[in-house]
Amino acid sequence: MKGSYRLFGISKALFSATLMVLLSGCTSLTSLYFYPQEVWIQTPANLGLEYEDVWLSAADGTGLHAWWIPAQGSTSQGNQVVLYLHGNAENISSHVRSVAWMPEQGIDVLALDYRGFGASEGQAMMPSVLQDIEAAAAWIRQTYPAKELVVVGQSIGAALAVNFVVEAGERYQVQALVLEAPFAGFPEIARTALTSSWLGWIFVPATWLIPSDWDPQDKAAQIHIPTLMMHSKDDQVIPVQQGRKVFNKLSGEHCWLDTNGPHIASYLDEYNRLISQKFIARQSCAALALTRPQAP
Repeated sequence: MKGSYRLFGISKALFSATLMVLLSGCTSLTSLYFYPQEVWIQTPANLGLEYEDVWLSAADGTGLHAWWIPAQGSTSQGNQVVLYLHGNAENISSHVRSVAWMPEQGIDVLALDYRGFGASEGQAMMPSVLQDIEAAAAWIRQTYPAKELVVVGQSIGAALAVNFVVEAGERYQVQALVLEAPFAGFPEIARTALTSSWLGWIFVPATWLIPSDWDPQDKAAQIHIPTLMMHSKDDQVIPVQQGRKVFNKLSGEHCWLDTNGPHIASYLDEYNRLISQKFIARQSCAALALTRPQAP
């Protein structure tokens, strides 16, 4: 997780990208949110986990890769499966530690690389990546139809999770959602990143060309399944206020967990893992101890 989030190298790329708009349309600007890497830095085996390579095909024919990491050891009889959607940089090999604890707690995990990431083909941009998530969900439902499906998304993965659940959550029987550090909107987070430096202000007008069709704050009201949201007060990449905007729009049962530390590092803390484990098992906010116990 650490150092894996290059949001948003937009200030350097945005000017040239705006020149492309006349030729390729505004949606091409969404490719600036993704920083894929093809090389793996580790596999689940390096973390002592059994796993399988899964090869998928999106609706448009793009070949995709994912890791299936089943529940392991004495807890292998669990009935929950997590579809994990990682952040915007590198690939699943640099993000897998976020969910490596889940199989040891009886939770199956399918960790997806979006198009252009790792061994997946193509180029990541909106809305094409939503096809990738649907292909992964379809594989889970076809292979393990009786499993309880929970989607876990971090950062841009959280933004994608919101869009996927709204568009196809009912079709694939998604029963709960865990979001860490979502941003409120694509143009808005670009402006937040750009205005952090004086040079970035030059490019702020170009952010009005970025489509807002998939802004999580506009989609959240259509989510009616239980949702756990985490966001660090120390987050220097996506301010906690962005996550709050999304959280306040959710329609279904939802609960908020304040965390600490850098961007998408909540699962380094055992307490946050325990809360998430209980939520995934119950698909409910009820009885979650969301107030951290004080040390004696």
